[in-house]
Amino acid sequence: MTPIDIHLCTLRDKQEFYDPNGMAEKLGISSATWPLFGVVWPSSLVLAHHIDDYHTGNKRILEIGCGMALSSLLLNKRHADITATDYHPEVGKFLLRNTELNQDKPIHYEQAD
Repeated sequence: MTPIDIHLCTLRDKQEFYDPNGMAEKLGISSATWPLFGVVWPSSLVLAHHIDDYHTGNKRILEIGCGMALSSLLLNKRHADITATDYHPEVGKFLLRNTELNQDKPIHYEQAD
């Protein structure tokens, strides 16, 4: 399979925090866990490598707790039917930014616990 280049806008590290309106706090997300959505986890890389050659056909795909949504971005390059979800209030903004960076169509996103 041809390598796929995915561009990501992420947080620099797990120390970044920005919740000026207290949106995350109202959802029960503490300052200590706030940045966890915004970095690529090793398990996300494993999943992306695992599904790289997975035939999706006409399947609908739901990525639960997508964070940086690496797998969704990869499948979006292959025109899969995806819905990405996460609880964190910033994920949707990063997902839209990353689909734009990759010059792909927007991925359907739902904020969900």
